[in-house]
Amino acid sequence: MTEIVMFTLNVPTSLKDEIIDQLISLPNLSGFNLKKISGYSKEHSLFDISEQVEGYRAFYQFEVLISANEVSKLKEYLKPICEPAKLRYWLTPVIETGHF
Repeated sequence: MTEIVMFTLNVPTSLKDEIIDQLISLPNLSGFNLKKISGYSKEHSLFDISEQVEGYRAFYQFEVLISANEVSKLKEYLKPICEPAKLRYWLTPVIETGHF
């Protein structure tokens, strides 16, 4: 049985559409989730003026359910966009997945 993981990526609003385009064009990816989140950090130097006033930065969070052996391909595909922006991602093991 192939191990499944959740690949989670936080993306600033300015890069959302580029990441969507990259993910949609991946042939082995059946889909992904996208939600708006508020990111809080002690490093306010990265925030613009309105974000400093509000206390958080708006992000979009992508969730991709993917086979563990496909993660390196996904990261390579996203690297040209994510690496210059120093975007944070993480992997979470998935105990079970299915449909009702």
